[in-house]
Amino acid sequence: MNGTRFHVSVMLDRFDGGLAAARREGFLPEIRMADVEHLRLLDAASLSRMRALLDEGGAGALVHGPYLGLDVASLNGHIAGYSAECLERGLAATAALGGSVMVVHTNYSPFFSRAGLRDWMRNWSERMTAVAGSARTLGVRVALENVWERTPEELERLVDALPRGSVSVCLDTGHVAAFSRLPVSRWWDRLGDRVAALHLHDNDGLSDDHLPPGSGIFDFPALAAILEGAAEPPLMTLEVDIARAAAGRDYLESLGMIPGGVRRAG
Repeated sequence: MNGTRFHVSVMLDRFDGGLAAARREGFLPEIRMADVEHLRLLDAASLSRMRALLDEGGAGALVHGPYLGLDVASLNGHIAGYSAECLERGLAATAALGGSVMVVHTNYSPFFSRAGLRDWMRNWSERMTAVAGSARTLGVRVALENVWERTPEELERLVDALPRGSVSVCLDTGHVAAFSRLPVSRWWDRLGDRVAALHLHDNDGLSDDHLPPGSGIFDFPALAAILEGAAEPPLMTLEVDIARAAAGRDYLESLGMIPGGVRRAG
C-alpha cells in the first residue's frame, strides 16, 4: 500500500462506484460495512472479485466493521449474540478482502448506572475477548474507535479489559470534538502508543457533522505536532464526503500531516 495517501470511506454495498470515485481523487479506500444485512449476504465469489480490484490498485484494505445497531456487550443476550455474529462476519470479510485492520465501535455509554456498567463491562470482557481471538486467527487487527467516550481513560479501560496486545485504537477526531472536548494531547498521552488508525473530520462541538478538517473546533495543528516524526504514523482516513475530502486533505497537508510520515510544512 502506498503509505503517503489518505483513505476515504467506501461503502461496501456501493463498492464499485465508491472505489472508482476514491481512486479518481487520489485516495485509498476504507471499506465501510454500514449495511449489515448486505454484509451477511455477501458470498465468497463477490468478496474474491472485490479483493482482485483492491489488489489491482495496490490499495490493500482498511475496513470499518459493522456498527449500526450493534452492541456486543449488550445486557440483552439476543442483541449481544447478533452483534458478535456480525463482527465475526466482518472479520472474515476483512480477511477475504486482504485487510489487516478492522475498526470497531465499542458502543460504550457514559450514562450507565454503576451496576449497569459493571454488568456491561463483564459482558464486554467475555465477548470481545472471543472476537479478538477470532481476529488474531484471521490475521486481522481490531482497532477500537472512541465514540461516546468522554475521556481517554474510558476507552483505555475497554482496551485493558481484553488480553494484552489483542486490540489497538482508532482515534476519531470528530468524536473527540463533539463528545469529549478534552485536548487531543490528553488522548494521545493515554493511548498514543496504541493508535493504529485515525478518523479525521471536524464539527462545531455540538453535533457529529463530519465536516472537513479545519472547518470546526478540533485542534488539528496540535495533532500534527504530536505526530511529527512518529516512527510508525497511523493509517489516516478522511471521514467526509469524497467530494469534500480534497479540501480536507489540502488542509492537513498544509499542517505537515502525511500518512506514512509526518513533516512540518514549509
